[in-house]
Amino acid sequence: MARKEQRASHGFWVESIAIIGLLVAIAVAGLVGLGINARVRSVTDQVLKFDIALEDRGDDLRVAVLDMRHYHRNLIFAGPSVRRLADLDAAYAQLLAEISQLEELGIDEFAVPSPEELREIAKHYYAEFRPAVERYHSDPSGFEAASESGLHDLVQLEAAAVEIHLFGEQRAAAALRVVESAANGAQLVLIAVLGGLILVGAGLAYLIVRNRQDQQRASTELARALQLKSDFIADASHELRTPLTVLRANAEVALQLERTCVHTDLLEEIVREAEHMTRLIEDLLFLARSDAGAIPFDWELVSVMPFLHELADRASVLAREHTAVLNTDLTASGVVQIDRSRIEQVVLILVDNAAKYSPDNKVVTLRSRIDSSELIIEITDNGPGIPEEDLPLIFERFYRADKARTRKQGGTGIGLGLAIAKSIVDAHSGRIEAQSIPHQGTVMRIYLPLAAAAQPMAQMMDRLAVGEV
Repeated sequence: MARKEQRASHGFWVESIAIIGLLVAIAVAGLVGLGINARVRSVTDQVLKFDIALEDRGDDLRVAVLDMRHYHRNLIFAGPSVRRLADLDAAYAQLLAEISQLEELGIDEFAVPSPEELREIAKHYYAEFRPAVERYHSDPSGFEAASESGLHDLVQLEAAAVEIHLFGEQRAAAALRVVESAANGAQLVLIAVLGGLILVGAGLAYLIVRNRQDQQRASTELARALQLKSDFIADASHELRTPLTVLRANAEVALQLERTCVHTDLLEEIVREAEHMTRLIEDLLFLARSDAGAIPFDWELVSVMPFLHELADRASVLAREHTAVLNTDLTASGVVQIDRSRIEQVVLILVDNAAKYSPDNKVVTLRSRIDSSELIIEITDNGPGIPEEDLPLIFERFYRADKARTRKQGGTGIGLGLAIAKSIVDAHSGRIEAQSIPHQGTVMRIYLPLAAAAQPMAQMMDRLAVGEV
C-alpha cells in the first residue's frame, strides 16, 4: 500500500514537472516570439519612417531640380518674360522647400550630401543666374556664362538627389533583409516549439495513462494541455508567420530575376504583395504629407447633383463587389468648391466599408441633402454597427474597432481609410461624423460648405442635368 502511495506520489510529481515544463516551454516560446516581433516592428518602423521617406525625398528633390532645369532652358532658348521668370522663381522656392523637408529627416551623419551643402549650391545657382537673366539683352555673354555655370550647379544637385535616393533604397533593402532573416528565424522557432510541445505533450500523456487511475481527470488534463498547445500554435502562426511571410516580399528579388524565368509564380506573388505594401506606404505618405500641408488639391467649383449622380454609378459597382445593393436618394442641389477626385475617394472609402461589413445582399444607402449652408452626404448600412465606446476613435490612424474583422476580411489590420477620409474632409473645411447602433447599422455623414455665390446658376445646372428643364 505504501509502495503504491509512493508510486502515486512519484507519478504526481513527475506529471507536475512535465506540466511545468510544458508551461515553461510555452512561456519561453512566447518570449522568443515577442522578441522577434519587436525586432521586426523596429526594423519595419525604420523602413517606413526613415529609409523609405529618405528614398521618397530623394525622388522629390530630383523632380524639383529637373523642374529648375526645364525653366532654365526655357529662358535660354526663348528669352525672359514675366511668366518664365515667375516659373523659375516658383521652382527655386520649391527646391528650397524639398531641401528643408530632407533636412528634417536628419541625414547629416550619413555619407551623403548634406542639406546645407545642397542649399549652398542652390543659392549659388540662383544668385548667379537670376541677375544674369535681367541682363539677357544688355550683356548676352555674361548671361551665357552664368547659364553654363548654373547648368553645372543643377547637374550637381541632380547627382546629389540620385545619390540620396540610392542611399535610402540601399538602407531599405538592407532593413528588409534583416526582416527576412527574422522571418526565417521565426519559422525555425515555430518548428522547434512545435516539436518540443509534441514531445512534452506525448510524455505527459504517457505519464498520465501510466500513473493516474482517474482516466476522466487524465483525459481532461490532457485535453487542456493539448488545447493550450493548439491555441499557442494558432496564435504564434497568426502573429508571426503571416506578417513575416508578407514582409519577405522584397522588391529586390523581383529586380534580380527575369519575368520569363522558371520562378514566374514566385514573381507574381511578390508583385501582388509589393503592390499591397505600395498602397499601404502611399496611404502613410498621404497622411504624413497631409500633416505637413503638402498635399496638392485641384480645387474647382462643382455642381452637386450631377457630380453625385455620376459618383453613385461607381459606388454601386463597388457595393456589388461585396454582394451589397446601393440605394440612392440624391436630392441636394448647389455648388461646392472641392477637389472632385478627393471627395470621390472619401465617399468610395465609406461605401466600401459599409458594403464590406454588411451581411450579404444587404442594402447600403447613399443620400444627399442641403442643411443651411452645408452639403450633407450620408452613407448608411445595416451591418453589425460600432460599439459606442469605439465611435470617438474610429477616425484615428491604425484603429480598428473589431479586431476580428482583420482575419475575416483578409486585411492587414492597419486601418487608414477613415483617417484618410477625415484628412481630406478637414482640408475642405468640412467635417465627418459617425453614428451607430450595435447590431442595427451605421450612418457616416460628410459635411461640406456650399459656395454661396454660385448657387443660382448651380440650381439651373442641376435641373438641366436631371432633365427638369
